[in-house]
Amino acid sequence: MGREPGTKEVDKQILLKERALRAWFIRDADPVRAQVDGLDIGWGGIQHWATAQIPPQILGLHLDFACGYGTFLAQLGWRLPSLQLIGLNIDFIGPHAAIRLLLAQADVAALLVQADARCMPFIGGSIDSVSCFMGLQDIEIGFGESGIHDAVSEAIRVLRPGGLLILVDEYPFEKIQRILALFPIQVIDQKEKDLDIHWNREVAEAAIRLYAQGWLAQQFPTASDKVAKNKAYRRILRRMQAQVESQIANQGYYVPFGPMRMVIAQKTVSKE
Repeated sequence: MGREPGTKEVDKQILLKERALRAWFIRDADPVRAQVDGLDIGWGGIQHWATAQIPPQILGLHLDFACGYGTFLAQLGWRLPSLQLIGLNIDFIGPHAAIRLLLAQADVAALLVQADARCMPFIGGSIDSVSCFMGLQDIEIGFGESGIHDAVSEAIRVLRPGGLLILVDEYPFEKIQRILALFPIQVIDQKEKDLDIHWNREVAEAAIRLYAQGWLAQQFPTASDKVAKNKAYRRILRRMQAQVESQIANQGYYVPFGPMRMVIAQKTVSKE
C-alpha cells in the first residue's frame, strides 16, 4: 500500500512547505531550542512518510484526534487537499493555542473541536477516516492504558463501516494489534521507520528537559503536591538522561523517539 509512481513533484512541494513552516515555527528560538522545537514540524521525516502511506482515494471527513499543535493536520492537508479535516484535542490553550496560527501559516483549513478523545462528540459512523499521530502516548500519560482503549474505541465508533483508522506512534505492533483486536476492525497494513534525527549532547539535554516538563504537565494537569511533582520530574529526567548516555555511547548521537510504527486498519462492514 502507498503512493502510485509519479508523485515526486508532490513530495518535493510538501517538503518545501514543511521547510517554510518550520522556519516560521522556530523563528524566535535560539539555535539549540530551534533544533528541538523544529522536530514538531515533520517529526524527522515521519509525518511526510506517513501521509505517503495513506491510500490516496480516501475522501470526505477526516478526523485527527489528540492533534496537539496541528502539525499532522498540516501534512494531511498538503498531501490530501480534498479531505475535510477535523482536529480534536482536549484543549487549545497554552502551547496548543498556536494551532490556529500554524494551520493558517500552512494554508490548511480544519475544523477544531475541543473534546476528550475518550468521549468524542460525533455521531457513530459519521467520519470517513480517522488518524492519531503520537497522541496515544499522551493519552496514556494522562489517563493510563485504559485511556488508550477508550480513545481507540471512540475512534472506531465514529468511523463509518469500511473507513480507515491510521495510528502512528512508538508502540510495538503487538500492543497496537492487541488493542485493535477488541474491536470490529482489521489491520490491513503496518510499517516502521526511524527518525532522520542526529542530535548532539547539548541539543539532547535541552530536549529531555523540555520533554520531562511536558510529561509532568500531562501527569499532573492540575495543582498538586509540589514534592510529588518534583520527585516525578527527577525520575523521568533520570530515565531520559540514561537513554541519552546510552545512545551517544553506542552510536555517537541521540534520536529522541522511535522507531515509529504506523498501522492502518479498516472498520469491518456489517453483514447484517
